[in-house]
Amino acid sequence: MISILPVFGDSLSFHTAVEYFIEHNYDLQIAHQEANKSKADLTTAKRRPNPILSGSYDYWDVKHHFNDVSSVASALATVHIDHPIELGGKRDRRIETANALILYSNYVMDETKREQLFTLIDAYYQVQADKADLTNAIANRHDFEDLLAIAQAKYNHGFLSEIELEKLQLQIIDYDKEVKFYNAALSANTEILAFLLSMKAKDIILPSIVPPDIFSKPVDELILYAQQNRSDCLAAQQNIKVSNASVELEKANAIPDITVGIETENYAPTYGGPLVGVSATIPLPIYDRNQGAIQKSRITALQASIEQSKALEQTASEVRQSFIQYQSQQSIYTSMQNGFESAKKLKEKQEKIFALKGISVLELLDAQKSYREYQKNMTHSIIDLHIATQHLKLHSGLSLINTKAN
Repeated sequence: MISILPVFGDSLSFHTAVEYFIEHNYDLQIAHQEANKSKADLTTAKRRPNPILSGSYDYWDVKHHFNDVSSVASALATVHIDHPIELGGKRDRRIETANALILYSNYVMDETKREQLFTLIDAYYQVQADKADLTNAIANRHDFEDLLAIAQAKYNHGFLSEIELEKLQLQIIDYDKEVKFYNAALSANTEILAFLLSMKAKDIILPSIVPPDIFSKPVDELILYAQQNRSDCLAAQQNIKVSNASVELEKANAIPDITVGIETENYAPTYGGPLVGVSATIPLPIYDRNQGAIQKSRITALQASIEQSKALEQTASEVRQSFIQYQSQQSIYTSMQNGFESAKKLKEKQEKIFALKGISVLELLDAQKSYREYQKNMTHSIIDLHIATQHLKLHSGLSLINTKAN
């Protein structure tokens, strides 16, 4: 997959961030290389035993320097080559096990990717929340400055007491505090996101938040899909195949290999007319028949079966939990919508009354505070709904890239 770094000044959508994360994240690159190591095991599995070449020269008469002339000289030159031959299909079993391990390693890498994406989701939407909070804080401060200008005019014309004006003026400290706090939070959390994406923080510009599409898939359908497609479930299923292949490999290892040899011998003084011989050796499996390794591999296969059952149950539980969390966040978002609209109308109404007639400063500040709280809650309810939606997709084994809600 080819990822293109977002052009400076363009907003980084969530889908683009996911693609870039998968391509460039350091941890995922390490996981990818770890999976590639399993391919080396296949190379090793295909190897055949090397032949063994040996030679010797016995009874060297140093004084004659190989020039023995006696017919009874006992100098002997020998060349011997042995070739081990594997029996029981060991090589085929090794290749089968290595191929199963390669597929298993790829599923494990996919599961690492899925787990790391949870971190990306939280980091991405945290930055988006900080950006929205900062934007709102700046806008609120600007609106309050306009309100202070009205209050100053009313004070100048005797329609507002000095104490009430000072109460209003003191509130600017809170607005400044909010702007500074969210500005610092945005900078810090952007650095976290930049590290995850292997980008520069200055290149990260996120779009404004909008409510997510409604995710309407039924929970039972999501559970079934997750159990059939989620990477940890596939890895657990593949691990059974790896374990079964390992059992067959250990059974094959119990069959002894045969070694066939051929040699030639030449005697002094003429070293002519070489003698040729053949040999064959095979261990007798009387005591060690690889029983321990076979038993251990069978237990490992049993463990793999239990781990698969656990993975399927855990997947179903996680999908149900995330589905409940998604429905809860959807309900909270709807409630926050209604509350925010009411608080906004009340704030605007109080400000008009304050500007045109007269109203208690405490009532005005109360309306302002209520609006800001609902504004923040509204913003975070959208963010939380986004996070809940993406978590539900991940728990369900769905892709985060261009996944439709229904």
